[in-house]
Amino acid sequence: MLKRLVPQRGRRLAANMIEVARGRDPVAEVAALTRRARTAESQADNVIRALVERHYGACQVPPPALRLNVGMVDTELNFWSKGIASSRIALREFGTAPSAPVLDWGCGSGRTLFWLRCHPAWMTRYHGCDVDSEAIAWLQSQGYRQVEVCGDQPPLPYPDGFFGGLVAFSVLSHIHARLHRTWYEELHRVLAPGVKAYITLLGSGVASAMPTNVRTSFDRDGWAYVERAGHYKHTSMVSEAFSRAAFEGLFDVERFVVGEYGNMDTFVLRRRD
Repeated sequence: MLKRLVPQRGRRLAANMIEVARGRDPVAEVAALTRRARTAESQADNVIRALVERHYGACQVPPPALRLNVGMVDTELNFWSKGIASSRIALREFGTAPSAPVLDWGCGSGRTLFWLRCHPAWMTRYHGCDVDSEAIAWLQSQGYRQVEVCGDQPPLPYPDGFFGGLVAFSVLSHIHARLHRTWYEELHRVLAPGVKAYITLLGSGVASAMPTNVRTSFDRDGWAYVERAGHYKHTSMVSEAFSRAAFEGLFDVERFVVGEYGNMDTFVLRRRD
């Protein structure tokens, strides 16, 4: 009966009141579940840190604020697990001993680099850049020299044709679609002819779960953009067709995979001569 007396927007409160009347405290239960989850995550962090120190040497991770800049949460577990996923892709695409410099565009505080550093060739071939000057400063304080600050618009701080490969994990997914063509032109500039670029994007799968106005924009224009608070947390979604038009004449498509990197679509591109 109580539910009938409360408006729609108050039904959640009514449900909680009913649970309290039955002798349960849903708020306290949620708080207890949250504490248990944090305890489990902390334990996982300790285990992973011990394994990393044993097999990879000194285990330095960036402070929580920098970890949050490259993820939805600031936990070490998230930082490490995302870095494992991205580094595996980098190794799959370019091997354990790349023969030419490879750019990690949007390297953040080094979650991909963290797992590549055990391969000596990567430590001489790896280059990273990011708009996050604090993240770059932290990496440099850890002894990584081939990392630089870049702007949120071109140019990148590198000469023409310098790189023999590129990875971009969740970079264009935060840049407005109107700038994608400009950025593809810049990537074309810094890459050598014929080399490979691995790029992740938010596509139709993510757009379909958005509110109606965002889905309408995506279906009409092939892209949608949602502004969010935080360090470059804006969400930029583009269709496969939009991306193909954006890099037309600059890159050839070697592979396109829906949902290969988490909830992100991926393009493997080859720079045209």
